[in-house]
Amino acid sequence: MILGILAFALATAVLYVWGLHKSITQRSDLEHILLSKGSQKVVHRLKRQQSISLEEMAQLCRGITAGQFWSRQRASVRNPQAFAPQLAQYMQQQLLLERLPDGRFALRPQNKGKE
Repeated sequence: MILGILAFALATAVLYVWGLHKSITQRSDLEHILLSKGSQKVVHRLKRQQSISLEEMAQLCRGITAGQFWSRQRASVRNPQAFAPQLAQYMQQQLLLERLPDGRFALRPQNKGKE
């Protein structure tokens, strides 16, 4: 009987800590999902055209939303002009984009054939 109570208390504590961790990291997770969705749109566009500017990235990112299946919390791009430089920096860190001398962005050569 005592072992059952201890097991139940341990399981409850583990679930509580897991939920607490999820709620603390939810904002950064949603931001990462937004950046990933934006990256997919930009890469898709760059497969059809040579380069893209920050203004074009901002237009592509307008209306992107992100959410997690277990939460009602949603994040969306409200200011695409502020989000586009952050997206460009993220994509450069992920080695997806390279900055051209004219200030526009293009796919890195190793990413041109990937889907």
